[in-house]
Amino acid sequence: MRALVALGSNLGDRRLSLEAGVRALGELGAVTVSPLWPSTPDETGMGPDYLNTVALLEVPGSDPRALLEALLRAELALGRDRALGRNAPRTLDLDLIAVEGIQGTWRWPAPADLEVLGPELTLELPHPRARRRPFVMEPVRALGVDFFC
Repeated sequence: MRALVALGSNLGDRRLSLEAGVRALGELGAVTVSPLWPSTPDETGMGPDYLNTVALLEVPGSDPRALLEALLRAELALGRDRALGRNAPRTLDLDLIAVEGIQGTWRWPAPADLEVLGPELTLELPHPRARRRPFVMEPVRALGVDFFC
């Protein structure tokens, strides 16, 4: 399965956080990463500026829900604190943007180790706001990925 994952950080050492995120993706499969892209806080105006990148991730399997769960586990393992809310500043954000050949919306009960995020997980592919975000689209273009552009 080929997927696009957007990575962002605006707390702490942003570059180191992104590098840790890329290493975590590398544990899942083959990774190709775009150049870094600075951005201001999107929509909320909260917190310091972001540093972003996008990764093309090739992983075994065909279930995007399992991939999202792996991304959420990586965020938590790398110190993401969701207690401050959805759009709060963060050390690391890993967003599943698109999966080649797969579109849809899913809702399913959160596994026990992810219940800290709520009783249910949701996924919409492609990501509903990604095309409006230059900090996603410019790195995607730099990767030359054609299944999302």
